[in-house]
Amino acid sequence: REVKDHLNYEHRVFNSEEFLKTRAIGDQPFYKKVNSVLLDLMFPTPRRLTIEKMASKRVSAVRKASRRMVISMPNLQDIKLPEGPSRNSSLRKVERAVGKGTLGWTKTLLTPSKSITTFKIPEIHFPLLFQCVHSYYTDFFNHLSKAISALPPENSALLARYFYLRGLVSLMQGKLLNALSDFQNLEKTDLRIFPTDLVRKIVETLPRSERLQADRKPELKRLISRVMEKQREVLKMDDHVKNFELPRTHMQLDDFVKRIQESGIVRDIDTIHRLFDALTVGQQKQIDPETFRDFYNYWKETEAEAQEVNLPPAVIEHLDKNECVYKLSCSVKTNYGVGKIALTQKRLFLFRDIEEVKSTTVAFLLLRIPTLRIKTLSKKEVFEANLKTECDLWYLIVKEMWAGKKMAYDHKDPQYIQQALTNVLLMDAVVGALQSSKSIYAASKLSYFDRMKNEVPMMVPKTTSETLKHKINPSAGETFPQAIDVLLYTPGHLDPSERLDNAHPKLWCALNEGKVVVFDASTWSIQQHCFKMGRSKL
Repeated sequence: REVKDHLNYEHRVFNSEEFLKTRAIGDQPFYKKVNSVLLDLMFPTPRRLTIEKMASKRVSAVRKASRRMVISMPNLQDIKLPEGPSRNSSLRKVERAVGKGTLGWTKTLLTPSKSITTFKIPEIHFPLLFQCVHSYYTDFFNHLSKAISALPPENSALLARYFYLRGLVSLMQGKLLNALSDFQNLEKTDLRIFPTDLVRKIVETLPRSERLQADRKPELKRLISRVMEKQREVLKMDDHVKNFELPRTHMQLDDFVKRIQESGIVRDIDTIHRLFDALTVGQQKQIDPETFRDFYNYWKETEAEAQEVNLPPAVIEHLDKNECVYKLSCSVKTNYGVGKIALTQKRLFLFRDIEEVKSTTVAFLLLRIPTLRIKTLSKKEVFEANLKTECDLWYLIVKEMWAGKKMAYDHKDPQYIQQALTNVLLMDAVVGALQSSKSIYAASKLSYFDRMKNEVPMMVPKTTSETLKHKINPSAGETFPQAIDVLLYTPGHLDPSERLDNAHPKLWCALNEGKVVVFDASTWSIQQHCFKMGRSKL
């Protein structure tokens, strides 16, 4: 059952190493053997240890023995479909003929003879200015159009090459519909060189206005439908589960996004882009395997440590049942005594109403000790913690959580707190992975809400603030925001004493591409994160 906690549904990746750490040593050979068998399971959202479970865990401490739970944090997984297997964009055989400005195809693909057909492309004899390049593509397009007009229909193989080349020229001109029309002509001339992947990418990047134009043309509509359906078949066939592996080569941004999403650390593309900027501070915009490994290991170790937090009963009494501890400091001296300060998803060091945060120093003998000061609305006394080397990091953490919490209250959207929590956990992992003088500056790249609060304050109109009771975000957990096509409310029982199993009222949200998210309308929590109904809009 716990296998599900280590599965990534969208990328079909199983983190076998982390799963094996949770098994008893004597059972590990058995699970290693099982791991070689194809896995095909459903993946629920994993959960951290709540305060309620932590309290019950104290009663049965025997279970703590050798188990080391390392699971992904809530709402931090990726949701992104994997790309299908790559294929050549063309099956044609190309050879460059000797001489300036010529492009030749070997006739072996066209006819059994060995003769060569040569098409003379316009010569390049101008500076690389926009107007000159634009004129060149226009001339190129016209040359190809004349060649196509001069060829008889029975010479379909050569016509196909001209259509292919003219489609590429139209693509360079930004005329996407013209390019699709030429590629569509390949179906009538030579389907062997039809560039399926290229056409699919063109379709995916079509502006809405051009997509509507394409849908009004029967030939293009059929082309788009067939290409996208073929892509779905490829994705459906590639349904095996692979083991998650750390990268072995340097990663550019796109590869890094895919790796982070496969690892289950975070799914939101904008957040991953900020993480990429943080890990590449002061160097080329690529990440080496060692840096990724250090970041990943630190993240998992921090999760494991948080799972084993053993809070005193006096502290547990002050926390809500569903609170989870995400980070603990080292033992520090505060004006309340010596101890550790903790971060949960609902509060900071047990303070709910922070008014001001400062990073300063206090004198101790001949030393200046870095200190964090937190002023709250409810107490006149200022809280101080001598955090020493951790002070700068905790200063970033508190400010980001404070900004996220303020935004959540202003907009009546608890998802902002969850996103702020994601940001601070990533900050912590960045500092732990880099271990350099630039690590704090790098971590500050992830201070999204604090930066928004200072640079672009988002004011909520008074009427909106008074009317809005609770804001929900059906796109939470998606790689990017999704439009809502349909809303459906199904009534039920709000009173727990009256309700039967699963009889709460629900709000069904139909997103793009056939995805549906279901909310429990009694608590406005997500009941069913996302299930697919194909790609048809509902």
